[in-house]
Amino acid sequence: MHSAPPHSVPPGTPEDRRINACLNAYIDFVRSEKSLSVNTQMAYQRDLLSFINWQRGRQKQSTTRQDLQQYIGFLRQKGQKTSSIIRAIASLRGWFAWQKTTGKVADDPLEAMHNPVRSKKLPAVLSKDEVEKMIAAAQSNRDRLIVELLYGAGLRVSELVGLDVKDINLSQSYVRCLGKGSKERIVPIGRQALQCLQEYMKELKDAAPAADSSTRARSLTQVKHVVRPLFRDRAGNRLSRLVVWQVVKRLAKNAGVEKTLSPHTLRHSFATHLIENGADLRSVQELLGHANIVTTQLYTHVSRGHLRKAYDQAQTAFVCESPAEFSPGNANMDEI
Repeated sequence: MHSAPPHSVPPGTPEDRRINACLNAYIDFVRSEKSLSVNTQMAYQRDLLSFINWQRGRQKQSTTRQDLQQYIGFLRQKGQKTSSIIRAIASLRGWFAWQKTTGKVADDPLEAMHNPVRSKKLPAVLSKDEVEKMIAAAQSNRDRLIVELLYGAGLRVSELVGLDVKDINLSQSYVRCLGKGSKERIVPIGRQALQCLQEYMKELKDAAPAADSSTRARSLTQVKHVVRPLFRDRAGNRLSRLVVWQVVKRLAKNAGVEKTLSPHTLRHSFATHLIENGADLRSVQELLGHANIVTTQLYTHVSRGHLRKAYDQAQTAFVCESPAEFSPGNANMDEI
């Protein structure tokens, strides 16, 4: 189990101690009430500490909307991307709203303040041929299965490394994963991924060391509660996100894929290919675990190239037809 991230500001004046106590209480609230991941908690902590230290340097105790606008300008001067600034504002928005709700401040300076406009950047997407080449380039069942699940099930890398053996159902061909906000979802897996899973789990079983006397002495109930990660390193520990990233980059290089990509690129490709093949948005939303369908709609923009190709092919077929068949004199307007 992950431990909570440390959260504090440098000790000093009574005001510093007040802010520190307030920040501690808020991070505890986020951890216990919001069901956010440790990574998200740490991101909140970094964003809030950055603002608090900036505000301390200006020797101001209260925060106004003008202060926040100046802070946004400060972040821009540091070269922060719009997406990072929006995330920082989201962290501050939650913090100030909590302070107002708990009576620690009278006014919320972020109330009715809009976020900077984020430019819509379409995600990189692999072709089906590129994905197949990456799978073919895998030298082990583990590496192949990583691609099969990132692409074939659309898993996030955090969901992938968080899988345990108990989350796999071979008989019904699905995996159970925990997405953002610890929301559980069931994702079906295809025939190729299922075959790879069977082979990989057989390897795990064959490689498992013989149980020692202490393990054999445990009751069946105790053994059932032993956590067994699906993806493990050589020491038997849960595989890290960094290793998955390295596997994906290596397979892409060996497959001759020259696009800049990450594990998430395979998830983007999964969603795009589903929509290109006629899947409805609600189904794709459920498979991806998106809380808002607006997020899923992004992939309709990504797949427009497919629509353009289909249109061009239809136009080519139309032009190649015999002109006589489409003569105005032969047209029956009642049939059009």
